Amino acid sequence: MPHLPIGTSARRLVESVQKLERTLSGAGLPHFVSRMPVWWLCWQYCRMLDQKIARMKRIAHKFERWGPAIRRISPTAQEKMEMLDLDHSMRADIEFTKTTMLELRDYCEDIGRMFAQLGYESAGLKRRQTAFIEVLETSCALASYMQEALTRHDDTVLALLRAEADATSAAAARA
Repeated sequence: MPHLPIGTSARRLVESVQKLERTLSGAGLPHFVSRMPVWWLCWQYCRMLDQKIARMKRIAHKFERWGPAIRRISPTAQEKMEMLDLDHSMRADIEFTKTTMLELRDYCEDIGRMFAQLGYESAGLKRRQTAFIEVLETSCALASYMQEALTRHDDTVLALLRAEADATSAAAARA
């Protein structure tokens, strides 16, 4: 069986499942019974993906709502100075979330390689992995959209504040 590049924890899991499969097969059990650990592992992973897909859809929905809300606020930016993200902490938090989502995508791909290394294919697993990766990519795109909206909002607010400061300075210089 060729060695595929997968994460350390997935590799250990592959080794454990293969050992259990060999043990069951060596005990004289039929092949379909000795494959049950792989089937169960796949079923368990599919359930986990279902939960993660639902959670990621909720996160994507939040990004979807927040981006336009920030855009609607931007024209009245002067009244919304409390949303200023001068230290870029909101954008940094969003960037951290995107990085985490990309790591989840890599982990999902590792799991796919793990099952391939075990010689197991599941249409249900592939569908869920595809759906999970799609929702992750959508979430990342929406997060980037939100970061851009925050940047534009902050730029608008700062431009208004600078204009006010310049007007105040000019008025004081004339007086």
